[in-house]
Amino acid sequence: MKDLTALLHLPPAQQEVYFEGPALQPPPGVRPNFTDPPNQNAMGLGVLILCTSIVVLLVTIQLYTRIFYRRKFAIVDGVTVAALGVYGAFIYCFCSVLLHPGLFVHQWDIRLKDLPHLLYILNTGSSEYGIIIMLLKVGILLQWVEIFVRAGGRDYFWWTCHITIWVNVIFYVICTFLEIFGCSPRQRMWTPWVEGTCIDTAKLIISASFVNLLSDIVILLLPQVVVWKLHMSAEKKCRTGALFAVGIFAIVCAGLRTNASFTFKNGTDIIYAMSTLGFWSLGEMTAGFLVLCLPALPKFFKSSSWVQTVVTALRSSFGASSAGSSDKHTSDRNHGWPRSKPKRDPDASLFTDTHLSHRSFVPLKDVSSSVLERQESEPRTQDV
Repeated sequence: MKDLTALLHLPPAQQEVYFEGPALQPPPGVRPNFTDPPNQNAMGLGVLILCTSIVVLLVTIQLYTRIFYRRKFAIVDGVTVAALGVYGAFIYCFCSVLLHPGLFVHQWDIRLKDLPHLLYILNTGSSEYGIIIMLLKVGILLQWVEIFVRAGGRDYFWWTCHITIWVNVIFYVICTFLEIFGCSPRQRMWTPWVEGTCIDTAKLIISASFVNLLSDIVILLLPQVVVWKLHMSAEKKCRTGALFAVGIFAIVCAGLRTNASFTFKNGTDIIYAMSTLGFWSLGEMTAGFLVLCLPALPKFFKSSSWVQTVVTALRSSFGASSAGSSDKHTSDRNHGWPRSKPKRDPDASLFTDTHLSHRSFVPLKDVSSSVLERQESEPRTQDV
């Protein structure tokens, strides 16, 4: 951000002129529009509603499934609730920009006097983003330990997860502290005409983006290493690995956010770049909640009676509709399409508990052992 401390040495009348003018010199031939600047609020509102709805639904399913069946509020559940709370604060910052001046508004379309408010939101939202990502990764890694490590075990996977947890916690705590207290006085963080000193926040954002992207890749690969060592058929390994590969969406968003951080650092239109950072941050956080809440979904859909009722009703409705269409267009058929029985996903129990464990999520190693025992008692067949 350009140093504007020279404004303090101007006469009050000239200061007023600058403060009422554009926050950035517009390109040649472009006239600032302070009343109704071009924006992308419609798209932003749609994305905001979609992402927020997905996150709230996922967290509700996660907490309902884990607490209802475990009858216990675990550390992972507390981390999930904390992440949702900070996510709500981030959404508040997002909405503040959406209401004024709008999303993807150029800096020359806002007055200089309004710049501190937007920079304050940028600083607050960036700090909240780091806290949310930290909490999500802690929750995901703790859940990986629940799924893949036997109770009380201390294998390489356990150590890798816990080392990754503490590296992320230490890194994000330091970054958040620097973002909050990186200027002296602190007001200079969002008021560029106040005299003082600041660290290069843009470089901090870029560094955090690279570390975040690297840790996303580590979290994506960790369960894949374990899954492909299990004694299961290649088909089951592919399906199970695909469930844990949804984190690739978080990696894509993290990569695009890293690219946007370079634009933020090297460009002058930081208000426009702020919207791009906010969008990809929102997408990455939504993907993070999806990864965190994914293991609860099979248990929820398999064990919730009202969900089964809804699914059965939809199947019946679809079957009746197919039958009507068949009778109308095919004269030699007197019955509708036969309705197949609901098939139980053979891998649905990978994340659920029945009589095998006191956990709500059975370690995959237990599952693989039970599969081997069943295979030994049955005629051996050739895996395809």
